[in-house]
Amino acid sequence: MTDTQTNIKPPYEGCQPVYIKKVRGVGFWIAVGLASFFFLCTLSLFVLFIGSLVISKAFVTGSTTEEKKHVYETVVEGSSENKVAIISIKGILSNESAESLFIEKPSIVEIVKQQLEQAAGDTNVKAVLFEVDSPGGGITASDIIYNQITKFKTDTKKKVVVYMQDVAASGGYYISSAADAIVAHPTTITGSIGVIMPLVNVAELISRYGIKDNSIASGDMKEIGSPFKPMTTEESLVLKDIIDEMYMQFVNVVSTGRKLDIEAVKKLADGRIYTGKQALENGLVDQLGYLEDAIGLTKKLTGLTEATIVRYEKHYGLAELFGLMSAKLLQNNTIKLDISQLHEQCETKPMYLWTGRSGSK
Repeated sequence: MTDTQTNIKPPYEGCQPVYIKKVRGVGFWIAVGLASFFFLCTLSLFVLFIGSLVISKAFVTGSTTEEKKHVYETVVEGSSENKVAIISIKGILSNESAESLFIEKPSIVEIVKQQLEQAAGDTNVKAVLFEVDSPGGGITASDIIYNQITKFKTDTKKKVVVYMQDVAASGGYYISSAADAIVAHPTTITGSIGVIMPLVNVAELISRYGIKDNSIASGDMKEIGSPFKPMTTEESLVLKDIIDEMYMQFVNVVSTGRKLDIEAVKKLADGRIYTGKQALENGLVDQLGYLEDAIGLTKKLTGLTEATIVRYEKHYGLAELFGLMSAKLLQNNTIKLDISQLHEQCETKPMYLWTGRSGSK
């Protein structure tokens, strides 16, 4: 080894290594804090949601039939012992329940039945006021609700008044005809007295693309209304007879409820809609007004000077509230689609439905 090699030493020889600690910025810790916060919120909501499902399930399993059917009251005004019960009928009239991911809501037919039973069994309820906001729906559902109302009146001798809101057309007017009196809001759309059977035929379209329908039927009329075959004159006449029968049932209901001559009703029942003012002029409603006017008329018909006005409604559990919150968020989007109502309107069956309005409240 040379002297030169012996004397040369690296500059760092004998020095201890120095570690430089990287300092985190304020932005980093803010991000960590926010991430932790949202994680804890999500975890809490998940635990709360699972717990609500367990509690709701236990409650439903342990509840009696009467408890499940119980209708809750919300006081609108007044403090008298005598009560007027408000029942809301809104949306498409159907006897099918509405199912969601976690809950099954009863059909509007079942809801009305439960609430009328509640009003019938409460001796303090002297009258029922229906808030109707519906374009109608199924013929059977409309007729069942109509029958429930007429039976309630017969069995209890209690008065029934209808207050029409935005729309009370077709089946919505059908059920309203059962009331002792009808009050229409000045902007109400009503009428549409008639029947419709939605039928779409794509026979020509599928023929153009070489598609064939090889359905095997037991008789010439078995495929009546099929969208894949052209409708014959005989099939058209058969369906027209059915529509005419359902139409006359509607006309008779209006004639009886409104105390109008059959021929007079027929002149009004060409399917057209009426404003509240036009309906009043034609005897389809008794007066124009607002909710307070409908309440006043109800008390007058019942002979009450004072009454507590209560609204029948259902109270929701935590699981149901989660479902409703989700539905509300979806409704706030630009595109809104209600599959159950779309299916209801596209079914091949006679309906008391005004197709100009498909939405529900």
